Amino acid sequence: MIRLVIVLAGIASLVWSVRRWKEAVQVALVLLIFEGAIRKWLVPGAQDLIYFAKDVFLLGAYVGFFQSPERRRYQPPAAPVLYGLLVAGIFLGVLQIFNPNLPNLLVGVLGFKAYFFYVPLIFILPAMFRSDRELAVTLHRYLLLAIPVGVLAVAQFFSPQGSMLNTYARAPTDAATIATFGSSTYVRVTATFSFITGYTSYLLATVFFLLIWLGNAGWRLRGNLLMYGALAITLLGMLMTGSRGPVLLLAALFPFYWWLGILREQGGGGTFGRLLMGLSLVAAVLAWLGQDAIGAFYGRALGVSDVPSRMLFPLQSPFHVIGEAGPFGFGIGATHQTAAAVTPGIPPYIWLRGLLIEVESGRIMLELGAIGFAIIYLIRIYLAGFALAQVFKLRTRFHRSLAVGSFLYLLGSLPSGIVFEVTAGVYYWTFVGLLFLAMRLDRDAVRAAAAARAAAAARAPSAQPVPVLRERTE
Repeated sequence: MIRLVIVLAGIASLVWSVRRWKEAVQVALVLLIFEGAIRKWLVPGAQDLIYFAKDVFLLGAYVGFFQSPERRRYQPPAAPVLYGLLVAGIFLGVLQIFNPNLPNLLVGVLGFKAYFFYVPLIFILPAMFRSDRELAVTLHRYLLLAIPVGVLAVAQFFSPQGSMLNTYARAPTDAATIATFGSSTYVRVTATFSFITGYTSYLLATVFFLLIWLGNAGWRLRGNLLMYGALAITLLGMLMTGSRGPVLLLAALFPFYWWLGILREQGGGGTFGRLLMGLSLVAAVLAWLGQDAIGAFYGRALGVSDVPSRMLFPLQSPFHVIGEAGPFGFGIGATHQTAAAVTPGIPPYIWLRGLLIEVESGRIMLELGAIGFAIIYLIRIYLAGFALAQVFKLRTRFHRSLAVGSFLYLLGSLPSGIVFEVTAGVYYWTFVGLLFLAMRLDRDAVRAAAAARAAAAARAPSAQPVPVLRERTE
């Protein structure tokens, strides 16, 4: 019965999303945060249906946007290389659905969705907001959600492994399957997400959103206490996940933020001073409230010696399998985590002939082969470079802050997973959409300023000729 109710609610949500496509995108981004909680605690018997809830809202938003008059008023930025690569990737992805190495077409369809379903966000987000203020209000509300999510993570950290709070969106989940910090009894938290990976993806995206906000505010404390609180609890949650990758990535990207988002701006010296004071305050709060989390994270970081090899493996893995993958690979979706669920009666992943690999770069090579791998990573490299170029072109601080945050996220995503990790994939294309939105708002601001100057000049009284006095002669 509950599954039928969810299906009917999904149909109603799809119809509503077509009519209210702007709101539907925002609902989908909120669902991205709370979907895991719904699956774990509210309707565990319909986890598969809830998994696609955000996609229902996005699908309706896509349909509503492409039939909306606002689509015709919005001009996408000039990026022919990007659009050409996307078309080539989508065309190859469609062909890959029919790759003879795949066990069935449904695996290919799932794979195509993983690669390309969220791409339309780059066209929809720039048409959703009419002004900087609208975007700022929405971003502020979205960032406030990090506080209750972080509070839940803290509660999980201090709860025993067998607590109802510490469960995953899969069945069965018992205390023995809950990940901990090695020999420590502290759990690696998931907050509202299905598993640790989704939560770390959310935390990383949230940090970059907060850097955008605080960078635009000049890291002033007045009026931004809640944002500082959101930053503190987000970083605390990052430590409580026990994942080293996001922490190392933030440390590696921070010099770029310091240069692009702080020093290049007017009054960069004062902003840098406030940045240091603000981060010192956050560090003091973490040291005071998060001693156990810091200790657990530090112990896990010291307890392993494979960090360099794990950092290099995403770069090396494609070359380990390029010979077996060949030019076209085993088919889009061949390594997808849900492929086994849609191939009943077939031994899981037997079609890969034993070529199982964990990191995304290697999986893309296995699925798409050398040609598809080149297209996908050329898109990622181009987008990171395109975002960096906009940092130097945009004219207002808010728009440059959006470009800086987008650049940092896109750069950090080059070796990361955005195809097979849904949360990261949604945020990846959201940041691209925010970059395009910043370009549109910046263009509108320049046009409005030029129109205001022209109107002011038209209202000014005409200059009177100055009489020339001549000496009178007799």
